Amino acid sequence: MTSDAPAAADKRPRKADGDRLSKLARHKHIISQLTAAPTLRASELAAVLGVSGETIRRDLMELQEQKLINRTYGGASRPFALEPALTDRKAIMIAEREAMAAVIADLILPNEVLMLGAGATTFHIARRLASRAHDITVITHDYAIAAALAVNPSIRVLCCPGRYHPTEGYVFGTQTIANINSYEANRAIVSATGISARGANDADDEAGAIYGAMAKRAAEAILVADHGKFDQRALTVFAHWTDIDRLVTDRQPEGALATALREAGTEIIVAQP
Repeated sequence: MTSDAPAAADKRPRKADGDRLSKLARHKHIISQLTAAPTLRASELAAVLGVSGETIRRDLMELQEQKLINRTYGGASRPFALEPALTDRKAIMIAEREAMAAVIADLILPNEVLMLGAGATTFHIARRLASRAHDITVITHDYAIAAALAVNPSIRVLCCPGRYHPTEGYVFGTQTIANINSYEANRAIVSATGISARGANDADDEAGAIYGAMAKRAAEAILVADHGKFDQRALTVFAHWTDIDRLVTDRQPEGALATALREAGTEIIVAQP
C-alpha cells in the first residue's frame, strides 16, 4: 500500500442519521478514496468508518460485483484499467508532480526538441518549462499543454493533428501517430496510468499508442510517474523498460519493479517533494 492511502483514509466522512454511515455513504467513501490512492486496507476502512471488519468485507464484495473495485487480500484496489478523470488527477499529488516537473526542467537545454505527452503530470511539466526554459521546440498532442507553453514566446509549440478527445483534451488517431513519426526529438517525456515490471501501461490504448510512438522518435525517452502508479496495471503496455532511458518518480521503486528497471538499465531519478 502506498503511503498516501492512510492519509486519504484518515479523512473521516460525515455521518448521517446516527453514529453509523449508511451503506451508500460507505460505498461512496470507499470509491472516493480509491481515486486518491490505488489501494486501501479493510482494517483501516473499518476503523475510519466505525463499522466491523465483516461489514467492510460485505461492502467490498458488493462493490466488486458492481465492477467498481477489485478486492485484494486484506482490502481493495482500483478496478483494472480505471483512471480518474483529468480534472481529478490534476488535483492530487500536486507536491510530488511539481517536484518531478522541476527535475525534468533542469534536464532541458536550449535548442532542444521535445515531445510531450498528455496528462496531469506532464501538464505540470509544461508549466514549469514555460517559466524556466528558453529557445526550445515542443511537439505535443495536448491542447492544454500547448496553451501552458505558449505563454513563453521563446518556446516554439508544434501541435499534432488528429481526433479530439473531449474529456481528456488531447488529439489521437492515425493522423497523430503519422505526424509524430515525421519528427525527430532530443527527448520524449510521457506519463502512464501505471508502471510494473512489464513496463509502462495506459488505460487508453489510443493514448498509449501515442506515448509509445513518442518514445521511439526521441534520442532519450523519459517516463514520469509518481509512486501511486507503482505496480498498477492497465489496458495496454506501450513501452517496455528497455524502451525507457529514465524514470523520474517521487519514491524509489522496490521489488519486481526495481529489478526490472535495473536489468533494463533504466536510470531512476527520485524527486523530493
